[in-house]
Amino acid sequence: MNRLSKRERTTFWMVFALVTLILLGAGFWVVSFVYGRVEVAQEPDPNLSPFFVNYSVDNTQFLQDTSLIAMGNWIRDVPETQNVQVLTGLTTSEVAGYMVNQVANGLQVDCSYCHNIQDFSQDDMEDTLVAERKATARAHLLMSQDLNQNWLAQLPTLTDLKQPSGAQVTCATCHKGQALFNTWADQPNALPDDYRLPLGNLDILLVNGNKDISLDTVQYNQYTMYHMNESMNVGCTHCHNSRYFPSNERPSKLYALHMLQMAEYIQANYSDVINAQDPSCSMCHNGAIIPGGAAKSVADLPAIISTDPTGGAVSQAQQ
Repeated sequence: MNRLSKRERTTFWMVFALVTLILLGAGFWVVSFVYGRVEVAQEPDPNLSPFFVNYSVDNTQFLQDTSLIAMGNWIRDVPETQNVQVLTGLTTSEVAGYMVNQVANGLQVDCSYCHNIQDFSQDDMEDTLVAERKATARAHLLMSQDLNQNWLAQLPTLTDLKQPSGAQVTCATCHKGQALFNTWADQPNALPDDYRLPLGNLDILLVNGNKDISLDTVQYNQYTMYHMNESMNVGCTHCHNSRYFPSNERPSKLYALHMLQMAEYIQANYSDVINAQDPSCSMCHNGAIIPGGAAKSVADLPAIISTDPTGGAVSQAQQ
């Protein structure tokens, strides 16, 4: 047997020592990384709204001083509301508080976007675009009222296993700081560009093992599930028992079915209000289980458009 020369033995031990040091160093780094990390608390966002779920605003960026002065004068001169058709039962000051905190902040627009700031009650403005926006805003308030009172208010009745968060639909729930927005975000590569929720034919999603179904139906079902996963940033087990998908034992599945029916209702009854766009899960959720921009509770909305029209607690949002 050939013996290693002195030089070869030296080279071997040098390489061995170097590899050992590298492995030891890597091992210590991994241990330090896993067990020695220090959580660094994030600085709170100073613009995080106290009224909305995870929604930041800085109204100094879009509310003009002239509009705020005009609103202050209007509150002083007209303490009782004039031509307020949706937010009835409130004073001018309370309506103004709602408009600033919820509507202007929700769309991030100035008061003049929908109003003649010299006469906030006026409907027939010379600028027809402003008049159309005011009419559209009323229609959207009525839609929010309908969804809160006839759909979100039903969530607590669906199951005894879980109670909903109490979040309420507001302007910011869908608009999220955009006066004009698309109800469908750019589609991930896994979905066809023309995919839409099967509103008007939700039965296509009711699949079980009792009968054969077409490949197209299976594919469409999977598209819908993937859309919901992406919209709320959750996995299948958020709604499903992974061992028996047809089971309805998870409360989130009951909520999801109810919300799909609500989307179907929006399309059937408010298509003109949302510019004939098709509703989607991401329209509100946008990657969160509880939609960002939703009012945190019934107390953060005027009772008349909340899930409790009989009168919830009055919060700062109405003051």
